Amino acid sequence: MQLSKRINWDDPDTLLYARVGYYSAQVLVIGMAYALMYLIQKRNDTRPLRYVPQAQPSFSNPNPPADGEAVNTTNVEYDVSQVKQFIQSTLSSILMISAMHWYFKFTQPLVLQSVLPVKNLLTHKVALIHLWGDAPEGDLKRPFKTESPFGALFGAAGGNESTAETPAPVDDGHAKKE
Repeated sequence: MQLSKRINWDDPDTLLYARVGYYSAQVLVIGMAYALMYLIQKRNDTRPLRYVPQAQPSFSNPNPPADGEAVNTTNVEYDVSQVKQFIQSTLSSILMISAMHWYFKFTQPLVLQSVLPVKNLLTHKVALIHLWGDAPEGDLKRPFKTESPFGALFGAAGGNESTAETPAPVDDGHAKKE
């Protein structure tokens, strides 16, 4: 973001390059997401997956309980649905940044948002499994935990589980005075 403050945004050529770079990056990310969906479908991991969908976190309830009916699906269908959610999120981000740029004349977000979606796709849990070959264990175990955007504000780790544990006492070699 500091770099974007040094750019001369009054120059029409600079503005054109920033716009072309931003929209090109978005097209690239959506294309890469569809390529990831193709890779998922090509691998065709049809192992069954049964889970109860989590309620969406909100500001008033950052860790909602999981209520609802169990969903029976396969790993392929689940992973494809996660990539489709990523594409939907990217499209809504494009609309929001475009409105900020064209209507409100903000130009600096174009630089940052040209890089972030690529990073977000390459570090997405589905991409970590299918592109980078990570084992679907721990945080990558399906179904993925819904991360609350407000969890850090309230000290929660996200998802339905609270990870607040009492720390083990540390023996520092000093006797405790009572």
